[in-house]
Amino acid sequence: MRPRMILFFALAMVAFAAVNCTSSSKKRQGEPKERASYIPEEIPANLLPTMAVGVDECYVFVRPDGDAPFFGPLGKGENIKKVGAEKSWILAWIPRLRISGWVRKHQVYLIHKEISHKGTIPTKYLTILHILKKRVNIRKAASTRAGIVYKARQRQEYLLLDEKKGWYQIWVPQVKKKGWVAGELVVKQHRK
Repeated sequence: MRPRMILFFALAMVAFAAVNCTSSSKKRQGEPKERASYIPEEIPANLLPTMAVGVDECYVFVRPDGDAPFFGPLGKGENIKKVGAEKSWILAWIPRLRISGWVRKHQVYLIHKEISHKGTIPTKYLTILHILKKRVNIRKAASTRAGIVYKARQRQEYLLLDEKKGWYQIWVPQVKKKGWVAGELVVKQHRK
């Protein structure tokens, strides 16, 4: 194996260990120990948007900070799954490595065609949305004119899949479909 590849895998394993140690220590510090029963441990990867690396070398950071520890690089054209976003950063799930990390937003682009990934993604990397109102319409598209997929109740929780113009796309396990909810009707809870 080339020295560069050996270094890549060594740094990936160190980052993976650091992320797992951090999440287990948070549980000991009083974080919620149980999730609502309808939020699974993992979800199919094809529920999340697919992105591709658009530069020759894309490094993956442990935090959304250019000074944070990093590993990589990911190669041009490699597919990743968008798990979240923060300013100029994308939180990505890297199916090949089964690990998440932060990449710079300008180094990746959204793939609009559906690319099927047979794997799953641990939901601990996803953001939870809490319903704030007594009854909230979950719609087929990000518009108040779109048809209703499901009527959610106050305090129900859903996994955030994507965002668009003040709307959040969620997985609705009750009807086994994706749906959109207006941003002012929910509150985000970041899990990591």
